[in-house]
Amino acid sequence: MVTMRFETVERRRVRSGMADVEQDRDRREAWLISVDGTPRSYVDLLDPADLPFGVTRRIADVVDALPPGPLNALHIGGAAGSLPRYVQHVRRGSDQLVVDADDAMVDLVNAHLPVPTGISVRAGNGVDALRAARDLDLVVLEAVVLPEELASEDFQRYVAEALTGSRTYVVNVVDQPDLSATTRLIDVVAARFGVPLVIADLGLLAGTGPGNVVLVSTEAVLPVAQLDARAREARFPAAVSVGL
Repeated sequence: MVTMRFETVERRRVRSGMADVEQDRDRREAWLISVDGTPRSYVDLLDPADLPFGVTRRIADVVDALPPGPLNALHIGGAAGSLPRYVQHVRRGSDQLVVDADDAMVDLVNAHLPVPTGISVRAGNGVDALRAARDLDLVVLEAVVLPEELASEDFQRYVAEALTGSRTYVVNVVDQPDLSATTRLIDVVAARFGVPLVIADLGLLAGTGPGNVVLVSTEAVLPVAQLDARAREARFPAAVSVGL
């Protein structure tokens, strides 16, 4: 992420820790959400295509490779909505619901970062939202730590029942160098959807520390080599492969 200067506008206790809403001093419509000092989301209200966080950019690259047209999407987690805002920006007419279990975080974000038409953000249980959903083109699950219920076989079945069209399912988690969470997720996702595309931080693969892993299952044909090239050239490089 490029050097930016921020000032804290509000600090509030949320379920996952102490959250800060920080305003970019040089771009007054741009905001950073941090929890316990760790940046979680960056949102530029005037330019939603500006995605300085590598993992969000990698998922956006996958979205760009899907068949053209608006998307009916459910996002579980990620209440600041960097990715939904991007989708709404590049695919006008999309209908998106963002559900986050952290009601305090949802309230905090809603107080500072108004969402565009076509996106709804609410506090709630992601499993319940998924079970009630149908005719989705895209399901995105974002979790720093993945709860057991969201890694279960039942959850994957709910995803399959809710999806239609290109049937694109994206899971983003933070894993350790032993890749234990990734391995477990690949097993349950593959059992329902086939071997997923894996986008993993190179630092994580090299064993230098924790990092993000994104699993992608879709019936769309993705340009894997192109996605891999873009990921490797990024400021925070990653690798793209089919399975590990």
